[in-house]
Parts: sequence; structure tokens; C-alpha cells
Amino acid sequence: MNKEQLSLFQLPRGVKVLPPRGAQRREWVRKVLLETFQSWGFQKVVTPTFEYLDILLKGLEEGLEDRVYRLVERETGRLIALRPDFTPQVARIAATVMKDYPRPLRLCYSGGVFRYMPDRGEEEKELHQVGVELIGLDLPEADAEMIAMAARSLENLGLTHYTIAVGHMGFIAGILEAIPQHLVPKLKRALAEKNRTETRKICRQVPTPWREVLKELPTLYGDIKVLDTARGILGQNEKLTKHLDYLETLHSMVETYGLAHRMVIDLSEIRGFQYHTGMVFEIFTEGMGKKLGGGGRYDWLLERFGKSEPATGFGINVDAVLKALEYKGGKWPSFQIDYLLVDFSKDKKTALELARKLRELGWKVARDIIKRDLKGSLEYAKKTDIQFLIVMDDELKEKKQVRVIDTTEGKESLLSLEELLIPKGG
Repeated sequence: MNKEQLSLFQLPRGVKVLPPRGAQRREWVRKVLLETFQSWGFQKVVTPTFEYLDILLKGLEEGLEDRVYRLVERETGRLIALRPDFTPQVARIAATVMKDYPRPLRLCYSGGVFRYMPDRGEEEKELHQVGVELIGLDLPEADAEMIAMAARSLENLGLTHYTIAVGHMGFIAGILEAIPQHLVPKLKRALAEKNRTETRKICRQVPTPWREVLKELPTLYGDIKVLDTARGILGQNEKLTKHLDYLETLHSMVETYGLAHRMVIDLSEIRGFQYHTGMVFEIFTEGMGKKLGGGGRYDWLLERFGKSEPATGFGINVDAVLKALEYKGGKWPSFQIDYLLVDFSKDKKTALELARKLRELGWKVARDIIKRDLKGSLEYAKKTDIQFLIVMDDELKEKKQVRVIDTTEGKESLLSLEELLIPKGG
């Protein structure tokens, strides 16, 4: 293969092609997630793949703006950007197009987000996400619903071994406000990376009593008892302990869903999205270093678009879930094509009519239009995962019969058209 031929296989870093099997699995994951969200009363909205950059930047976190793919709109010369995040887009829709709709808004979405990440090696730059936003409620029960719905969504896909790590941005923000501000960027990075050694180094530069708080912060991870440990470290600091009280209430509500055993408290959790203001969570599964999804409360984001109201939500990385299912040997639905219709008769009208009727009954039917012998058609069906061959010729047509061949077992049978034309699953 020469260089020119090899170049035809090349793709930009961070994107990929999915052949039929992979594409079918991804679409199934996306469909199950959306159906779960809709069963909880959420309605789908569609957001544009690109928007004006200056509008989009209103809702983006600091740092993410440098990872936006930018283009110039030819008609106006204005900068436009491929969306790097759905939540600001949905927040803008809620604050503008849907500002007069009854609250709460229960909205869901699916699609790709695009992020330029030169420091992440081969990490994907096009991410496929499915998520929800619950807008207009500031209750712990709303946050509990987000955690429960994310959990049930994964279970509906067959993922039953997962952990939900829950923290509170208000708790972290309160600590960051109290320490010397020149240390904040380093501390945020150390906490995000779960780097205890670096956190301890930073602690030495922090005055007491916050030095002891920071020293213990990375250890505040575990079950509900972690909250009491944190209270013991903080003493009478009501500004911070109120966030611990909120998490305790949230844990109790998650328990009513039967999911408390899935939830761990992580008080050092510091998500990258700057717009989160309260509870935040991330979902992990065994054997996967990458999180499957996450979300949290963002009560100030809509105000940037002209309407102040509380909101909470989460997103799931479809391809991360796909990898988790493949890693665990998940059970997939059948994506087989049911029939390949091979017609050796001169008049194709009967075969076309038969294919139409079978499709109306729910069957997947392909026609073998290429001129080849039966052996060639059978080989094609086996290689393309087609379950049965339907063979027609002039003699069978006169008898109103077809020959059906099972491509897996090789069994053959003669069926009348009446016997063949039954509803799928009937």
C-alpha cells in the first residue's frame, strides 16, 4: 500500500469511525438512555452544533474557552464555535426561548460536543453525550432525582457495578476563599488529580486553622460517616457545616431510592465546570479509569442569560458507557438483519411486494440485487450477519411458495407466502 492509499485511512486525532456493529451499539446505548429519561418525564430539546462564540462564552467555565473549536461565519465575519458543552446551551434556551414555560422544566438532549485538548494525547475530541437538565427547583429532592435517574439509566443498560462519588462545590469554595488566593490554582489542580503529596506541600503554606482542614481534606472520602469526621475537623464553622448537612439530607433521599450503597462522599471533589454551585457527582465503574458521567447543581448559570433560577442536571458519556459494557462483556440486543431476499425470477414485482409486506410486519429485509449464484448470496448473508435467505424463482412463485435457508444452521424449508407473512414477535 503506497502513501496515497495509506492517507485515505488517516483521521484527525481525537475522532473515530464506527463500522455498523459499533454504530448500532452506540445508537442502542443512546436510545436506552433517552427512553429512560423520557420515562421520568423529561422532554428532548435540540441545540445547534455551533453558535456565536461571544454568546457561548457566557456559559463556559474558565479554561474551557481555550478548547473551543472556532470558525468564522462567512456572511458576517463573526466568530462561531462548535459546542463544547450542552448545559450552557440548555440554560440559554430555558432563559430565553422557554422563559415563559411552566416550571420546573424537565429537558433532555443528545449529541456531540467538541473540545480541543492538545494536552490529552489520544483522548477523544468529539464526545457523544446524553443528559438532562431539571430547571426551576432548588430542593435536595431534585438533586436526589438526578443521582437516581443516572443510576437507573446505567442499570437499564446492564451496568450494575458502579459507584457515585458525591461532593459539594459550596464546601470546597468555602475552603478556597479562606486560604491565600495565590495558592488556589495549585490546590485546585492537586485536588482534581487526587494528589495527596502535592496537597500536603501546599498545606505548609496555609495558616492555621485551615492548614489542618486542608491536610485532612483528601482523606474525607467514604460512606456517610465521613460527614461526621468532617464536622469534627471543622468545629463550629456553620458556613461549611451547612453543606455537610445538605449532603446528609441528600444521602437520606438517595437511600429512599435504594441506592445509598452506591453513593460515596468525596469532600475533596472539585469538578472542572466552574458553573456548578452545590452538589456535584461523578459515576465510575470497576476497571474503567474514565468516568461514565456526572453532573450537579448550577444555580447561577441561567442568570448569565438573563433569568435567575436554580437548576441541576447531569450528562453521560455514551462512548465511555459503550467501553464499559464491552469491557464487562455486556449483553447486547440482536442487530441482525432478518432476511436477504434472493429472487431468480424474471419479473421482480412479486419479490418487491413481498419485501414491502415483511417490512410492514416489522421484519428487516434486504434484497440481493447483484447477479450471482445462490452460494454467493449465502456467503454474503453469513458475512453480513443476515439470519435467513428467502429464495424465489418462477417455479416457486407459481406455487406461491418460497425457500427459506437458515444461514447459521444451514437448514432449509419450503413455506407458503401465508406462512411467511406473520408479524415479527407474533
